[in-house]
Amino acid sequence: MYSKWYIMAIALCGAFFMSMAGCAKKNVRHLASDVCLVTPEVSSKEQVLTYLGQPDEQYEMVDGSETWFYYEVKKDMLNKTPYIGDRLGDKKYETVKVTFAGDIVQTCIYRSLSEEEFQESRVPE
Repeated sequence: MYSKWYIMAIALCGAFFMSMAGCAKKNVRHLASDVCLVTPEVSSKEQVLTYLGQPDEQYEMVDGSETWFYYEVKKDMLNKTPYIGDRLGDKKYETVKVTFAGDIVQTCIYRSLSEEEFQESRVPE
C-alpha cells in the first residue's frame, strides 16, 4: 500500500499542475512589444491581425481609410488587490492607433497614458 504522505504529495502536485493549466489559457497581449512588428507603408491588415489580434475599436473614415484602436490596461500590484485595489496603486493605459489606406498600414502610433490622460483624451491621437 502507498503511504499517506505519498498520496498527499501526488494530490498536491496534481492540484498545482491543474491550476497552472488554467493560467495558460488566458490570452496575453503585449502592445508595447507587438506594435514594433508593424511597419508603416509595408505591413498589411492580415499581418496586423496576426501581430496584435482583433482591434478593440474599428472605424471607417469618410476618405475611405480605416482606423483600428487597441487598448491595454496595466495595473500595478496594489491595484490588483481584491476589493480595495481600485483605491490603491496606479493604472497605465497603452493605446495603439493603426490607420490603413486600402490594405496597407499608413500610420501606427503607440502611446502610454496615465489614468487621467486616458480619461481626458479617450481617443488617442
